[in-house]
Amino acid sequence: MDFNNDGKIRFWEMFPYWFDKLRVFPRVFITVYIIMFWRVTEWFMALAEPNNAQAGLVSVVVGAGAAWFGLYCNSSKTSGTPPKASKRKVLKEEQIG
Repeated sequence: MDFNNDGKIRFWEMFPYWFDKLRVFPRVFITVYIIMFWRVTEWFMALAEPNNAQAGLVSVVVGAGAAWFGLYCNSSKTSGTPPKASKRKVLKEEQIG
C-alpha cells in the first residue's frame, strides 16, 4: 500500500483500500432504498382511493428493491489472488472410447 515508496503508509494511501473493503457505496444505496421504500409504502397506504398509476409506482419501487437486494447480496468480494488455471489432460488415441 506504500504508493510513493517512502516506507510509511499514510492515511490517503490506505483510504481507497478501506473505502472499497467496507463497501460504502452499496451500503449507502441500500439504506437510501430502504428509506424510499418506507416512505412510498406509507404514502400509498394513506391514500383514500389509489388509482392504477399510483399502484404502478409502488410496484416499480418494490421491483427495484428486489433487484437492488439481489445485486447487493451477490456482490461479495473474493480474495485478491486470481483463480488458478486448470490443466486439462490430453488423452491419447488409444485411451479414447
